[in-house]
Amino acid sequence: MKSFYKRIIIALLFVGTLELVFAAGNKNQYVSVQAAQVKAKPSQFAKTVAALKYGDEVSVVSVDKAWTKIKSLDGKAEGWLPASSLTTKKLIVKVKSEKKTSANATELALAGKGWSDGYESDIAKSSPKDYNYKAVDTVETFASNDMDTIDFIKEGELFLGGQE
Repeated sequence: MKSFYKRIIIALLFVGTLELVFAAGNKNQYVSVQAAQVKAKPSQFAKTVAALKYGDEVSVVSVDKAWTKIKSLDGKAEGWLPASSLTTKKLIVKVKSEKKTSANATELALAGKGWSDGYESDIAKSSPKDYNYKAVDTVETFASNDMDTIDFIKEGELFLGGQE
C-alpha cells in the first residue's frame, strides 16, 4: 500500500515539474523592431516565412543561442527571430488621434531614439547648423534584401560568424 502512494506522489511531482518547464518555455514576448522577418531556420539568410511588426505579441517555443523560435498568437507565423528583436516588456504605441490604431514609420523611429514629437526639432534648433538630421532620416529609410546582403558578404570575403 505504501508503494502505491509513493508512486502517486512521484507521478504528481513529475507532472508538476513538467508544467513548470512548459510554462517557463512558453512566455510571451513582443517584437521590438519596426519590421521583423521570421525565418525558417535560425539563420539571417534562411528563407523568410512571415513578417511581424513592432509590438506584435508572440509565444516563445524555444531558444537556440541568439535565436528564438516563436509562434504568433494568431498562429499565422511560426519560425525563428533573432533574440535581439524581442522583448519581454509589453510595447504600447501612443498615438495622437483616437481614430489611429498604429504608428507610422516616423513615430516608430522617434520612439526607437527615445524621443518625442517635438524633441527632435528642439535639438535641431539648439544644435550647430552643421548637423544634418535630414541625412540621418534618409539613411534610416535604406534597406537591403537578403540576396543583396549575401552578395555583399561574399564580394567582401566577410566572415558570416553564425549558423548560415
